[in-house]
Amino acid sequence: MDIRAEKIWLIEQVAKITDERLLQTLKSLMEFATQQPKSVGEADFWDELSEAQKRRIELSIKQMDEGEGIPHEAVMSEFRAKLHKAK
Repeated sequence: MDIRAEKIWLIEQVAKITDERLLQTLKSLMEFATQQPKSVGEADFWDELSEAQKRRIELSIKQMDEGEGIPHEAVMSEFRAKLHKAK
């Protein structure tokens, strides 16, 4: 499918949405995706975090590197099983 057809399909799908939260989420995603790249020297989100937040993120990365985390596919598998059971 060419890009024009993809855009038309997306527009049609968005026009069908009635969930306001989903529309707001899509709007936020589009706003994020269309932001201009930051200029050199402009603040990065990391610079806006507190030292405690930075330490927690760094600890989380270290734990994942050491194999202490749960792989994404395992989490998704468990979530899918719970979702299926709830139906």
